[in-house]
Amino acid sequence: MNINNQEIVKKPDGWNELWQRDICPWDKGVPSPALIEVIEQKPIKEQIPKTGNVLVPGCGRGVDVFYLGNEHRKAYGLDISPVAVQLCKDLRTEKGIPEAHAEFIVGDFFKFETPADGFQLVYDYTFFCAIPPSLRPDWGRRMGEIVTKGGILITLMYPLGDHTDGPPFAVSEDHYHSVLDANFECLLIDNCTSFEARRGREKMGVWRRK
Repeated sequence: MNINNQEIVKKPDGWNELWQRDICPWDKGVPSPALIEVIEQKPIKEQIPKTGNVLVPGCGRGVDVFYLGNEHRKAYGLDISPVAVQLCKDLRTEKGIPEAHAEFIVGDFFKFETPADGFQLVYDYTFFCAIPPSLRPDWGRRMGEIVTKGGILITLMYPLGDHTDGPPFAVSEDHYHSVLDANFECLLIDNCTSFEARRGREKMGVWRRK
């Protein structure tokens, strides 16, 4: 994201403004190859819950929600931008996907009301790198609250690096361990198939709630 767009994000309604202006370089229109690899190809796929509730925070246009939700798993897409959520709902209608498979919510990840039985699976695509690094401990605690015991958290670790500006803010394996290890067991951190522009800059992590 360029400097001008980073300044927009700092506004109270910044993320919504980016969606209004269709400035969303993180949105590729299809699920990440890394997610498909974990769900369908890697041996770790056997650990991924086949039933229950799924959450995609910062869901954008909802492509991951549509991919993960089905008759056995209800996927929730959460975004702070009403414009993004309306786009998701419109796409759901166009695709003929029932709300029972994919539900979309406008809300703050740190405060939104969760289903009574929590989430058995959460997928963080580019949410961790979008929030200010000072909020990462709160992100870790919140994940510990909303993922049920034995549930799975999938983290796409992007962008690996040490730059100081953002979003996207630089991430490292240690950043995730430091905020997750108290509540989660790390099952996998591995290289992954990436979009062309991201090769060598991301890894996939899979964590189980203790």
